[in-house]
Amino acid sequence: MKKIFESMKNKIKKSSYAKGLICRLKLDFNQEVIDEFVINTVRKEIKPGSKILDAGAGTVRYKQYFKDCTYLTQDFSQYKNPGDVFDYGTIDYVSDIVNIPIESGTFDAIICTEVFEHIPRPDLAIKEFSRILKSGGKLYITAPLGSGVHQQPFHFYGGFSEFWYVKFLSEYGFGEIVITPKKKFFALYAVETQRALIYLGKSEKIMHKIFRPVFFALRLFLPSFIFKLDKYDLDKYDPLTKFTLGYSIKAKKI
Repeated sequence: MKKIFESMKNKIKKSSYAKGLICRLKLDFNQEVIDEFVINTVRKEIKPGSKILDAGAGTVRYKQYFKDCTYLTQDFSQYKNPGDVFDYGTIDYVSDIVNIPIESGTFDAIICTEVFEHIPRPDLAIKEFSRILKSGGKLYITAPLGSGVHQQPFHFYGGFSEFWYVKFLSEYGFGEIVITPKKKFFALYAVETQRALIYLGKSEKIMHKIFRPVFFALRLFLPSFIFKLDKYDLDKYDPLTKFTLGYSIKAKKI
């Protein structure tokens, strides 16, 4: 009976629905969008046998998707915070991201997800990526437009606009630049709604304690409902303002 129960539990954990629900309960709408970009766009564009660098790889989240490639990782590996569960994966190049000990023109592609806000000079990281990419090599970046301070003290910027990427990618030898918002306003609102409900659920105020079950129940469906509203492109009614979780960027070294 115990074996049957364990088998059922593992199946649930592996199901896409369960993974999506776990992501959302952990405030990971943003991570869900990034994973979608890497799996559905980056993976499909990178050919088998390619030599890839995952820059600022951290937990090495995406290695499993590139088993038919030479997948190498870089990170400075200095972040340590007892209050944050963060385990580095196997890092091939432990170095500053603006000075990676790799020969010029080595890689066919570079992936760099949610790292730029943690680099004192992110423009120099783009310069370094240009150096170590082959001519025609592809660069894939994601980063926030606005974020709270996290992984301190290694957090230097709230985020980057699309114009920042155009300026520095063009300056350091990249073309065919494609910049895509990581969803729009309602995705951002879903993340903050989830965050608000978590804070309320942890509050020690008597009134908040009374409604704690309500806050938890709302977490199960309200943020997901708001997140789904994003597909209706309701931002068009406010054309002068662009709200987004951040941007996904593709560029090619000229």
